[in-house]
Amino acid sequence: MTAPDQPAWLSRIEMLGTTIVVLMVGGMVLWSKAGERQPWLALVIGSALLIYTAGLVTLARRSDPAVVAWWPFALAGLVAGAVAELINAHLMVTRECAAAAVTGMVIGTAHWVALRAWLRLAGRSTAP
Repeated sequence: MTAPDQPAWLSRIEMLGTTIVVLMVGGMVLWSKAGERQPWLALVIGSALLIYTAGLVTLARRSDPAVVAWWPFALAGLVAGAVAELINAHLMVTRECAAAAVTGMVIGTAHWVALRAWLRLAGRSTAP
């Protein structure tokens, strides 16, 4: 059950499913990088996954409940990518920080597109 001011799509199974897929892909990267390079990358990628999830839920609760807004996904991805790169670069701002932020935003946008597609498919499959 959702609060009156919370978007209904935030607690739907489609949101949970697409978020799990994003986190699983991130987890696979985390496992791969931690094994091949250094454990420091496990902290970097793990931080990004945590920041993305927490940021997305926090921002989505502030969005318009009537639509699945793009900006919470993009902003959560942007912040997660930038913070992860800052951790990776030992808190130094580098050129890679902008690339990581844009990459995070792209991942957030892909998550948004997948969620909207899944919600649309689910809506059609349950329609009379």
